[in-house]
Parts: sequence; structure tokens; C-alpha cells
Amino acid sequence: MSGRHETGEPGAPAPPDVVVGLADDDASWSALRWAVASAARAGGAVHVVRAVRSAVEQNVAGCSAGTDRALADAELAALGRLAARAAEVVGAPAAPPVSLSRRPGRAADVLLAAARGGAAVVVGRPARRGRTVAALLRGAPGPVTVVGPSLRGDGARHVVVGVDPTAGSTAASVPEIVATTVGEVLQQSRDGDRVTVVAGFHPLPVRGDWPRGYLPSPTVDEQVRAARESTLAVVTPAVQGLRRDGAGRGVTVDVLGWPQEPARAVLGAARDLDADELVVPRTGVWSPSSLLRLVRTAPCPVTAVPGPAALRTTIPRPRSAPDRGDVAVAR
Repeated sequence: MSGRHETGEPGAPAPPDVVVGLADDDASWSALRWAVASAARAGGAVHVVRAVRSAVEQNVAGCSAGTDRALADAELAALGRLAARAAEVVGAPAAPPVSLSRRPGRAADVLLAAARGGAAVVVGRPARRGRTVAALLRGAPGPVTVVGPSLRGDGARHVVVGVDPTAGSTAASVPEIVATTVGEVLQQSRDGDRVTVVAGFHPLPVRGDWPRGYLPSPTVDEQVRAARESTLAVVTPAVQGLRRDGAGRGVTVDVLGWPQEPARAVLGAARDLDADELVVPRTGVWSPSSLLRLVRTAPCPVTAVPGPAALRTTIPRPRSAPDRGDVAVAR
């Protein structure tokens, strides 16, 4: 398959559903396997991107882009075999279409350009400072998934969704945030999957210094119960609304009130419930810096979904703004 431009003109290929940043480390290859399996489950397409910077790397990029047809075909054939294996494991009827490109520039700029149409971005967990991941969490218009070097097999999946019941603002209410985040997860789920929505709360104990003759203060257990009930009263109706609309048929959905502050609750739930993926909205307690801390410590891949407020804004173009797939080859 020869090189081609993806320009968005009539007849041009549609944007991919998943963009994968590929580097030469274990976490990056785990991200590729995760992305291909995810696309196979959802019936989407995968675009694999390598960012190159040095003159030597750019020469190799030219070969990979189609100047050397044998090398280009070999790389795509390897991706095709990976896609076929992923489709077989998850029970998909066909392997997802896969394309490949190498672009000069910073990794963050190249990936943001590739995902400009709203595609999900999948990258490996950073080993050091994580500047690329932080830039993606700030500017990507779609979901961003960060995958660690170890990855479990594909089968029925258990996804933990962390929500912050205190995250409401004038831009988006808590029910809107919950509906957006959980709706994104249910859209990607299949029959047999399990989704657990975790709402963290942190009740403050009241001192038991009531005057004689008055009712005693509630016990700690009663305070926890009241805080849990008030939290679920906000979160549960939004989830039930999605179910009434038919989202996630065949998927088991639970809503739990977790007695910890939201940032710690989702991490504890992912560990205790042995989650296959942790999904949080990019709003409320989840700033880019807190998300970066989360992806470093979570026991599973972490996906950050844009909240309703983010979806209503125009995402600025990256600094260098390279066109997606100018040197792409595709199968």
C-alpha cells in the first residue's frame, strides 16, 4: 500500500477511532495491544503514530512511509497480525483496520494533530516526567488512555468509573458529568462486561458534646450512612437514566458510595475490585497533575474522558499542528 495524504477532502479516509502513540518501550507496546483489542471490540479503526525528531529517525520515517515498500508492508503486516489476534481473542467478527504513520515533531503535538477529529488517544505509562501524557490530558478533544507495561488478557471486563459528587459547576452539573462519563464507558462495553460507578465521599464526624437532655449526636456509622445516601441520591438517577435509554444492554452496572475522598476512592476501588480499566472525567478533582499521579499509581489502564464543559469548548490546535497522516500507509 503506497503512502497517502489524509486531508479530509471528499473521498479521503475517515478519521480513526483510536490513535496510538508508539515508542520502543514495553508500556507503549502494551498500549498498542490494548488499543487494537478496544477497536476490535467496538468495531473501530486504529491509527498508529510514531513521532520522530532526529535526521536519522526522519530518514527511517521516509522508508516507513512508503519509499521502501518492503519495510512499509512488513510493518503493516505485523500490525495486521496483531489486529487479527486481538479480534480473535475478543470474539470480534473481523480485525479492525490499521494504519501507520511517522511524523517529525514533538510526540504531544503529533498525537494531538492525529486526534484532532475527536479520536481516542492511547499511550504507554510514562517512565519519567510524563510531559507528553500531561499535554494530552490538557488538550486532547477525546478520551485519553494510559496503559502500563503489564496487561492482562482480554475477556469479560470490569470497568470502574470514578465520579466526584462535588464537581458540579455552572458549566456542567454532577448528573451531566456522570452521564457523559458513564455513557462513554457503556458505549464501549459489550455483553458480559461489568461497570461499577464509584462515588467517593468523606463524612466529617460531629463532636458528641450535646447538652444534657438533648438527643445524642449520630454515631459515625450513621453519619457515613447519611453521607452515602445523599451521594447516591445525586449519582444513581443519572446512571438509571442511561439504562432507561437502553445504553449498555447486557452490561452489569452497579453504583457504590465509597467512604473516602473521590481521588482516593477511585484508586482504592480499582485495587479492591481488581478492575481491568479505571475511567474518570477530566473535571472536578481531576486536574492534569492529579491525573498524572493517578496513571502512575493505578493498577490498571486509566482513561480520562472529557467532561461536558470540555466538550462544549473549542480545542486549540497544537503548537506545531502537523497534519495527520501526511506520510501514512494504511491497510
